[in-house]
Amino acid sequence: MDAREETLNTLTRIWVKLQGLPNADPIELGAFFVILTFILVVLLMTVLACMTCCCCCCRRKTKMRGSNI
Repeated sequence: MDAREETLNTLTRIWVKLQGLPNADPIELGAFFVILTFILVVLLMTVLACMTCCCCCCRRKTKMRGSNI
């Protein structure tokens, strides 16, 4: 199996699980929401880190330009 087939197979399994989510046990629902929360927190932290890095880099450039003059 190549990487494309594996990815499609994994996405298909996830899609089947998501379709069965309304009929799932409470433990499965809880696990789904814990995983979803984890993914969202990681994405939020990544965005915040990138924003902070970009803001710091912009400030450094303007401070360096001002101090050189």
